[in-house]
Amino acid sequence: PVDAETIARARRGEWEVILTPKVPVPRQWFGGLLGKSVLCLASGGGQQVPVLAAAGAQVVSFDLSDEQLRKDAAVCAREGLSVRCVQGDMADLSCLAAGTFDLIFHPASNVFVPDVEVVWRECFRVLKPGGRLLAGFMNPAVFLFDHDDAESTGVLKVTYSLPYSDETNLPSETLQRKIADNE
Repeated sequence: PVDAETIARARRGEWEVILTPKVPVPRQWFGGLLGKSVLCLASGGGQQVPVLAAAGAQVVSFDLSDEQLRKDAAVCAREGLSVRCVQGDMADLSCLAAGTFDLIFHPASNVFVPDVEVVWRECFRVLKPGGRLLAGFMNPAVFLFDHDDAESTGVLKVTYSLPYSDETNLPSETLQRKIADNE
């Protein structure tokens, strides 16, 4: 989660957020944020949501993970920011009215759904006419490798097949450890 100084800078108009792990999104892609309705889709965690709220947007954080939503809520409460947090699956935005949002901010979380077209249809439905969808993408080839093993051995080798899913590719004990680590 972001610190108080990051929020203070955002309030002064000095902010940046990322859709992919390393590169900030060009500010002109957002248009003006002041008073705009923004859906942060599957981007909880106390990073982008509070920054966009501090920059003047009316933000809804929509995430499958209660823990990620708690992080958004905690940072926003600490900084006196108002956001709405909604727990749900990004492929089902039925609890959100059609034509509600000026902007959807959707980091590279779309790799976690089996059919991204359903997500795009839902995004189109909840966007206002002329609204913007900013979405990050990852090359699925990243999932070919066991990155934990590479960190310990210094060797990056092909370990998994595509399409990749933790549920089908990981040994049961590794999957259970990952689940426990993320709770």
